[in-house]
Amino acid sequence: MRIAALALPLLLLACADPVTVTRAVDDRPTILVQGAPTGAVLFLDGKPVGSASAYAGDPGVLRVEPGTHVIEVRLGETLLMSRKVFLGGGEQRTLDVR
Repeated sequence: MRIAALALPLLLLACADPVTVTRAVDDRPTILVQGAPTGAVLFLDGKPVGSASAYAGDPGVLRVEPGTHVIEVRLGETLLMSRKVFLGGGEQRTLDVR
């Protein structure tokens, strides 16, 4: 009886389906914006994407598609920074507003 009690869990484990783990890697380029004052807004290709300080890294970064983009930081009507950048897959670019 003891052998049957020990063998039953082993038999059940042997009948289990194999486990497959799939991980998706997001290798889109990332942009970090550092030195932006409080209230500054980040624009990607003319469209606002949120507070510039939210993309200062740790962990906030802006993920974009590979290619050429225009990055702007504005505080109200004042343009603090404007850069045209080309980013390839997996690249990380840090832009300093100061």
